[in-house]
Amino acid sequence: MMNKLNGEESKIILFTGSKGGCGCSFMTYCVSTYFARETTKNILLLDLNIGKRDSRLIFNLTDDSYRDLGDIEEVMNEMDDSILKRLVINLKNSLNLILPPIKIEKNKIFCKEYFEKLLDILKEHFDIICVDFPYYLFTQDKFRLKDRVDKYIFISLPDFISVNNLNVLVKSIIIDEFSYDFDITINKFNIRPAVSLTGINTILSYPVNAFIPYDRDIEFLMLNKGPDSIFSYNLRIVSNISAFSKKIYEDLNK
Repeated sequence: MMNKLNGEESKIILFTGSKGGCGCSFMTYCVSTYFARETTKNILLLDLNIGKRDSRLIFNLTDDSYRDLGDIEEVMNEMDDSILKRLVINLKNSLNLILPPIKIEKNKIFCKEYFEKLLDILKEHFDIICVDFPYYLFTQDKFRLKDRVDKYIFISLPDFISVNNLNVLVKSIIIDEFSYDFDITINKFNIRPAVSLTGINTILSYPVNAFIPYDRDIEFLMLNKGPDSIFSYNLRIVSNISAFSKKIYEDLNK
């Protein structure tokens, strides 16, 4: 489904993390799925993890015939609705997905003019765009994200290195915290050693907005049946994810 459900301005939420494996993709999948389940908005999940199959596996897209961002490299100057329709995969409820290229050399989309053009076109068709944005892309300094992103979600594991890296990442992006809408999430995977909440608050220059507890059963369910399946369970991790997703949605509509 590629039609906006109302005439309101589209919103872009950028999810990024302090390091690989921090749960950024997990949270992007869950929040975008919650929006598709619980709101009337037309949702797009834009996966920018080049060379990774995570979203293909999570959403059971094992058929290699699905198009991805790498398939439009030769026609990016001609990007229009017909090309976009062949690129977008319709999932459950109002959730849609654009896959990243598997071949890492297919990365022309990350040229500044192409990426910004893609976001502008996507905003014409989707109410909320959730972008799974690997942290290393910030080092390229190519994109004028501040002009387009409505909310940033920064994600970290609760270990000493991850939290310190998160502090550096947030400071490098949020130049003036009054001009940005952002939340910080601690994804509490079952790791050791872990930093306590008090310890995290002494390291971070910004408040933590959500803690997501680890649950092995939910992780297994997500990997085998996808993110939509987890919302059928009344567990603490599901309640925390739902509450955080609801907060994000309310912030977008203030």
